[in-house]
Amino acid sequence: MKKYLFCVLAVFACFSLFAQQQPVVAVAPFDAISGISSTDANMITRVFFIRLGNTNKVSLVDRNVVDRVLREHSFQTGDWSNQQKTAELGSALNADWIVRGELEKFGNNILVTVQFYDIRTFRFMGGSDLLLANAEEAMTKMDPLVNKLVETIAANPANSGQRQTVNTGTSAFYGTWLQQNGNARNTLIIEANRITYRHSNAGTNQHIVISNITWTAENNHDINRLTDYPRGFKVFGTVTDNQGYTAQTFMPIYIFIHNSDNNRLLFYPSPERSEIQETNPWNGLHFGKIQ
Repeated sequence: MKKYLFCVLAVFACFSLFAQQQPVVAVAPFDAISGISSTDANMITRVFFIRLGNTNKVSLVDRNVVDRVLREHSFQTGDWSNQQKTAELGSALNADWIVRGELEKFGNNILVTVQFYDIRTFRFMGGSDLLLANAEEAMTKMDPLVNKLVETIAANPANSGQRQTVNTGTSAFYGTWLQQNGNARNTLIIEANRITYRHSNAGTNQHIVISNITWTAENNHDINRLTDYPRGFKVFGTVTDNQGYTAQTFMPIYIFIHNSDNNRLLFYPSPERSEIQETNPWNGLHFGKIQ
């Protein structure tokens, strides 16, 4: 019985390892360039997404997550040519590949053009197109586009499965974080467009709220001493509420999540305290996630 149970667990472990090694693909909503309704564009995107998932050759980033990240970064159609914006988008999605599509009227038909990119470098890796008589034809004619993407990924294994151990997209940082040292208590509340920092110690209470924030992917440059916190974000914003601090004290903010434990965070509240400029990198504040 024990031997049988061990074999079953081993099989499940193998399947789990295989699933973790699958390339992760984010599908952006297809852009309707001309003559295409938003309803048809959404339907064609959904059909492509479902058919791609049904291949069982890739892991897909949830469409709601993709939509949220695009909104958080105020990403517009024209931003695909902006290298900085696309790099931020790639880091936030934490995927290997990103797929974008364009829909436009071609005579009485719909021309569907799909392009595939390595999400880390945003290098064009391939693409294909499809001509539909109407949006409904996507149900029966989408497979060639999907197969082309799967073939492209299979031909470029070096571009897949190279993400870091934990998700360091912006959403991994959202929540309430706590650091306590004796009577001193620091609370960090991170949201998509706002960061609140509170400090209390023996009756002293200070806080600062930074809104309209911009997330920029940041590598840890002092990797020799902070190997557990390799990547994260540099954050800028506008101070909208403040007691006891100044903007210069807090911006830019540097935040890094632990490489193998996404409930541990390293926080630097000013460029003077950043690991990039600070001779002693451990001057940063170490937080634990409480919700």
